[in-house]
Amino acid sequence: MSLVLSVAALPAVGGEIYGWGGEMPSGKARVTGSGYSTFVYAGKPIAFLISVEDSGQRAWSDKGQAYSFIHPMGSRTPTEIATSRVLGGGTLQLTIQELWDKAHWEHMSGMTGTSNIVEIFDRLSRTANYVTAQTIIKPPGSESNPSKWRGKIYHNVTIVDVADGDTLTVGGLDVAKPVVCAYTHTTRIR
Repeated sequence: MSLVLSVAALPAVGGEIYGWGGEMPSGKARVTGSGYSTFVYAGKPIAFLISVEDSGQRAWSDKGQAYSFIHPMGSRTPTEIATSRVLGGGTLQLTIQELWDKAHWEHMSGMTGTSNIVEIFDRLSRTANYVTAQTIIKPPGSESNPSKWRGKIYHNVTIVDVADGDTLTVGGLDVAKPVVCAYTHTTRIR
């Protein structure tokens, strides 16, 4: 037998649901919207940034997979598994809302006036340092019980691809396009 409760099943008293004080409890599950997570590129937020997808870094090997079965001749099974001790680079896929007056990647710091990926590469090659980016996760807290922020710093970030094409539809309401950045490594913010 299972028991299912819904808020609608609780009796209302004086306009409030009985047993509920009207405030949402702070849950344990991470919420990404509403300012709980932020992303900055070259020290600045990206206007109209919709989402960031971090591929993470995987163990790397020139064989493709980051492990190898060691299987000597005459043995019925592998005797051990060798694993890589090297991390490959990672990627960030940024989805940015395109506006009427400029390309979506021009919302990123230092990219105003570039027209295509080669101009972006040229612009980046003329900068003295690689760019860093940060994801900051800010759990709910209060003045009396502040939350502990955490996140990642992405090092040596470079733009490696932009969506420069278009898809037009009769009922289309907005245009959101990706920018792909590569990074060499990350450090944790704790």
